[in-house]
Amino acid sequence: MKKKVLVLLVVAILAIAPAAAATRGSSNDGAFGIGLNLGTNTGLGMKFGMGKFDILANVGLADFNIGSDGFALGGDVAVSYEVYDIDLGGRHHMPVTVGLGAKTKFDFGDEFKFDLSLVVPVGLEYQIPDFPLAFYLRLGPGMSIVENTKFNINFDFVGYLGVLWVFD
Repeated sequence: MKKKVLVLLVVAILAIAPAAAATRGSSNDGAFGIGLNLGTNTGLGMKFGMGKFDILANVGLADFNIGSDGFALGGDVAVSYEVYDIDLGGRHHMPVTVGLGAKTKFDFGDEFKFDLSLVVPVGLEYQIPDFPLAFYLRLGPGMSIVENTKFNINFDFVGYLGVLWVFD
């Protein structure tokens, strides 16, 4: 029963989130983007524009982990900074960003487990001119601090591919 409710909740979020807004660039000060995020956690992606700085957040199913032994939810938040802007000609451009953030995972299997990592996501973004759609790719190395609810320093990573509907 729990799995059915979780699956319905995830499907509802994925269906409703991208259908929500309108106007320009997500790195504009005060802009907000919401949409679909695929990657180390698959679900809802968000971006809060603050000029050259942005706050990124993702919440969803962690590592596609759902099965007979339970499920895992993941979430992360990062601050991102535009370090370079690739000019594609006309009004088309692709900002290159670098960030610093935290990644979490909550495993609701036979026993509860919790993971926490520090990550450095590097990303490419593309906003369609005069249309509220933005695409992104972010990859980043990280350092695990807590694994399976125990202190453990280890390598970790994040990876995302997503699309946002941007409100200005």
